[in-house]
Amino acid sequence: MKARDNPFAAQRIERLAFRFPPGDSWDALLARLEANAWRGAIVGPHGGGKTTLLEQIVPHLVARGFQPHLLNLRAESTTADKLTLVAATELRAPAFLLLDGAEQLTTRQWLTLHSATQGAAGCLITQHRVGRLPTILQPEPSPTLLDDLTHELSAAWLPEGEARRLFLRHQGNLRECLRELYDRWAG
Repeated sequence: MKARDNPFAAQRIERLAFRFPPGDSWDALLARLEANAWRGAIVGPHGGGKTTLLEQIVPHLVARGFQPHLLNLRAESTTADKLTLVAATELRAPAFLLLDGAEQLTTRQWLTLHSATQGAAGCLITQHRVGRLPTILQPEPSPTLLDDLTHELSAAWLPEGEARRLFLRHQGNLRECLRELYDRWAG
């Protein structure tokens, strides 16, 4: 099988729409963000949908007149990368900072960044623990969500109990679960 034909190929996963917890929506999320002066955090575990949500909020912000700037930090980001980020983010309204991986910054780097972005129209970050900005959403990955995503990608349901086993094996990291399914499908 060619990689592009695998239902769990990266380009197919990237096209999946973010799944809000029951009772939540884009409108509700944006209302919470606005109520917090357009500053907030998406908080959750690795592979729980934070990056997907951050990427998919861009057109919603553009529709409201903002100019989103998406910046990504990863564990492998160097100190120089982080300092360059802090120095380069003196954004002014209508610029809106979307920072994926805020937990990669030291407290000093965060405080410098936070101060530098005060002139921006807004700031939305992702992180693994509550703290730096008010939490506006905590995605809720679950075996049921994994099964739903699997069905959407492959048009097949996982065998009984398999979503739960995968979810537990990868400690709730849906990205890793889908990678394993990619490997299984390819094999």
